[in-house]
Amino acid sequence: MKIMKFITILFSIFTLNSCGNSKATTNMQENTDAKQTQILTGKYLISSLVAMDELPADTHLSFDETTNRVSGYAGCNRFSGNYTVEGNHIEFTNIIATRMYCKETMTAEQNVINALEKATTFTIANNELTLNNENEILVQATKNVSTKIAKEEDYSIEYTAVTRGTFINIVVKNDSITFQKNRGTKPETRTFNTQEKNTIYAKVNEVNVKELPSLEAPSKAHQYDGAAGAILTIVKNGQTYKTQTFDHGQPHTKIEDLVSTILSMTEKQ
Repeated sequence: MKIMKFITILFSIFTLNSCGNSKATTNMQENTDAKQTQILTGKYLISSLVAMDELPADTHLSFDETTNRVSGYAGCNRFSGNYTVEGNHIEFTNIIATRMYCKETMTAEQNVINALEKATTFTIANNELTLNNENEILVQATKNVSTKIAKEEDYSIEYTAVTRGTFINIVVKNDSITFQKNRGTKPETRTFNTQEKNTIYAKVNEVNVKELPSLEAPSKAHQYDGAAGAILTIVKNGQTYKTQTFDHGQPHTKIEDLVSTILSMTEKQ
């Protein structure tokens, strides 16, 4: 009789421990899944796309974890849709785009949308996003670590240049510059000294930001892979102003001084 009671007690303890371990494992998984969902947020510059050797400048995806909305750009139209995440599984739905016709970039735009619709899983490591399905890697992108600002008299500057053999992303924000010059490398950040800070403030204030969208590119080599396609974006007083794509190394004269200054600052250690 005593033996039976002892066995019953042991069985009860084992059952309770098993339930506790099961709940702990479930909670741990839920926490991991929740953490994964929170990480997928912000802007990611696409560095590699299935079936594409070359991408337009500033091809990117932006995720808003509060609304589960994704938006993006691939050289012509803006597109947007919904996404849902469960663990490392992801599904994109209801992706729509504006209807401008751009002969040179329509293929890239459609390939980005197709890749999103095919994606089933994702991974994030060291600010690198990868979208996959069971057969292949569809998209690789690097998170833009800059924070867009909207304070009075404040600004941020972003310069991107992309082609088959070139990938440059430079972000200037207040007291620092963050830059990445090769696909797959980690962005580097450097704080400005006083002189550099004063110089960059002066250069950006010389630019009439409202003119940026209308500045015509002096040359068109980027259209046939003769040069990297570059875009300059300035966020000032909460408003975003962006140039048309121009040849890297051949900006319009009205932004030439600013672009040259930004590029030179990435060479300083």
